Amino acid sequence: MLTRPRRPVATSAGVRVMMIEQGGRGGVADYTADLVAALAERGVGVEVATARDHEVDYPASTAVHPVFTYVRRRSWALTVARRMQLIRAVNGLAYLAGVARLLPAARRTRLVHLQSGEFPPLLAVASVLVRLAGARIVLTPHNTFDRGQSWARSHAVCQRLAARVVVHTSADIPRLTRAGRERAVVIPHGDYGSLAARATPGDRATVRHELGIPRDATVALVFGQLRLDKGIEDILAALPLLPELHVIVAGADAGAGGMVRCAQAEVGSGDRLHLIEGHQSWDAAAGWFAAADVSLFAYRIASQSGVLLLSYAFETPVIVYPTGGLPDAVDDGVTGWVTARPEVPALVDALLSAVEIGADGCAARGRAGAEMARARFGWSTIAEATAGTYREAACH
Repeated sequence: MLTRPRRPVATSAGVRVMMIEQGGRGGVADYTADLVAALAERGVGVEVATARDHEVDYPASTAVHPVFTYVRRRSWALTVARRMQLIRAVNGLAYLAGVARLLPAARRTRLVHLQSGEFPPLLAVASVLVRLAGARIVLTPHNTFDRGQSWARSHAVCQRLAARVVVHTSADIPRLTRAGRERAVVIPHGDYGSLAARATPGDRATVRHELGIPRDATVALVFGQLRLDKGIEDILAALPLLPELHVIVAGADAGAGGMVRCAQAEVGSGDRLHLIEGHQSWDAAAGWFAAADVSLFAYRIASQSGVLLLSYAFETPVIVYPTGGLPDAVDDGVTGWVTARPEVPALVDALLSAVEIGADGCAARGRAGAEMARARFGWSTIAEATAGTYREAACH
């Protein structure tokens, strides 16, 4: 059942905004929660539609509509759906049913902010339904590229129907459709200091001892979903060339976990590769970042990275490939390293530099990264730009 707004708050443009973030967990959900909180502080009226089992909190003044019911927890329904290979179909229908239930609220607010989902064709259908309900759309794709199959037609529909398309870096704009480029607004991804603040601080020595890592070793961290496009293959290729280096890989397997497990069997370097599979709690994440000297982003393709900003929040410097918008978030030589090329030899050079400056040098860059993120990517600035985009979209 849809909940009514707890307190009617209007934007300066005299409209309310319906924010649709259907997942309820993960990076996009965390981003949405921080954005909604910052908008609420500015007096912007936002209602949120999310999953029934969402794992993020919203301000008390925000009406939350938990309309998306998915099959994903351990249950008989999940078992049956897996056996019949119906999980995507069942959850897709659940998503569309949730959107249909939101249409009266969309008609009332007349402005809907769509946070992108995992399956572009469903987002395209949702965009059509929202526009038929008479509401204007602000779209945030988060990633402006497809992993695997191309969904160009779905992206074209979504961007054509949107009044504004929010991207996080200027590097994203060329990957949009012509209509998307005409409607594009660059608003950076916000700082993740609030997420780091939720965690119990990790103890560097304790975590290293538990993993069998020497106190004086240089440690690099790969955190988040283990996907092939994150360049894990390059990181594994660099490890044997750096005997001083240990690598922690922590996250849920999304296609690259098997590669890491095979690398652990390598004689001479496998004992310096530490794999922690599965969803990571914030307390666990704090431990991995505390144990690390640097966080790695050897991405083959990228827009921007929430994990990069999370690294800064935990005062960990970063090494990034010069890919997409990643270099925009790094002050090379101050908050981390931007490799000369997106190749293994350049990655090795950056890691050697981290080894040479040692734990104290890396820690100094990590502190600089945290300061830069607060100054450049603070949520108050992000909220101000987003509120301006709402005003533009409402008049589009």
